[in-house]
Amino acid sequence: MPIKIKSNIKSLMSKKNINTGQLREKTSLPHIVILNACSDKIEFIGLNILNKIATAMNVSIKELFDEIDPKQKKMTPKSIMTGDTNISSITSQLINLIMKMSTTDKDKLMRTYNELNKSSSMRSDVTNVTTNLVDLIMTMSLEGRCQLLGDFISYSGTTKRKYSRQDFCRPADFTAKGTLFHGNTKNISHGGVFIEIKNAKNNFSLGDPVKMNLEHPQTSQHFNITGKIVRIAKAGIGIHFDRPL
Repeated sequence: MPIKIKSNIKSLMSKKNINTGQLREKTSLPHIVILNACSDKIEFIGLNILNKIATAMNVSIKELFDEIDPKQKKMTPKSIMTGDTNISSITSQLINLIMKMSTTDKDKLMRTYNELNKSSSMRSDVTNVTTNLVDLIMTMSLEGRCQLLGDFISYSGTTKRKYSRQDFCRPADFTAKGTLFHGNTKNISHGGVFIEIKNAKNNFSLGDPVKMNLEHPQTSQHFNITGKIVRIAKAGIGIHFDRPL
């Protein structure tokens, strides 16, 4: 996948005749942080650190990197793509989750969608809920399927047992659509995280791939992880990890 944020720090250091050791002394940052900032790992560097580097080099934060838009692939009937998310992949995840859900959880989710749609159609019972859910999926857009995937994760009894949420308020740096964002986690589980950030509905779309730098809730160590946006709320975004913590 093409790099979406390209570091300009090396070239700026060359222009200003500053080496790594001097920049480390000016910023009091660890050597490894300077090296990461000079590479494509800059997308995981926090704004506070970038601000220190920019101040030391007497430049703006925006001068430290360039945003590169990846080439957009043409949509075809066989492959409808949004970023790194394709409709067949999301559909496969949805159907796999359906098969693992209890009948009670399936029926609860179906009733919720009946209420949201304010429709008397597709009322389900224990005998047809699985069929109704699959039929619902096949008529939905990619955006709708991503939203449904988020709801599946929320309602699934299995998911609740394995991926229970816990309140967790920490700074969170992440990239989406080639842009670096800074928010704060509200809660986290082994399967995902909710990040509070302003103007979420204007900046993000369901299914957007995300790269994050988070503090682990158990070890307190920072780590990088990828995921996809499965929920967009007024207060922020819900992200489903590509792999559990």
